[in-house]
Amino acid sequence: MGTTAINQMSAEHRHIETVIKALGAAVSALDESRRLNADELRKVVEFLRVYADRRHHQREEGLFFPLLVKLGVPPHGCPIGGLNNDHEKGRGLVSALERQIVPYERQSAEASAALQQTLKDIIKLYQHHLWMEDAMVFPMAEKLVSGEDNRELVAKFAELDRAIGLETVERLEQFAQRLGSRPGSLVIG
Repeated sequence: MGTTAINQMSAEHRHIETVIKALGAAVSALDESRRLNADELRKVVEFLRVYADRRHHQREEGLFFPLLVKLGVPPHGCPIGGLNNDHEKGRGLVSALERQIVPYERQSAEASAALQQTLKDIIKLYQHHLWMEDAMVFPMAEKLVSGEDNRELVAKFAELDRAIGLETVERLEQFAQRLGSRPGSLVIG
């Protein structure tokens, strides 16, 4: 059948997971009173906002989850309602992270602790969220989604990518790959 919509979303998970692992290294650095690179944190915000949310979550919320509902999966509760709730929580945490960067750069009192807690919350949310989809939702969807449904999803995913910008998607995937090869790059020194 070629690439499937579920395979595409799973591949996106691996990029998101790579960035989340790098945030774990950043939390460890903060534990050791090491400084983080604020410009790299801004790139993390962009990655989470554009790649994870605008690309991946919009594929789910606008296309994939509605298809699952049409195929009989309940729209509220577990899993779809909970996953949509996670998306909302994630948006709030990414906004908090963005707001905390400047105070952290200025080394204001409490900024490091607040940043560290937000990073921990982002890590916890995404680790659980990705696990839920990988272990529960995708295997279930593999049984429900027809070949025709898949072709339609893949085409609509491509439209969404064009709307975001193929260069932007590629740049953000390269950012994730760079963090994967150098997870300490969020740390200064």
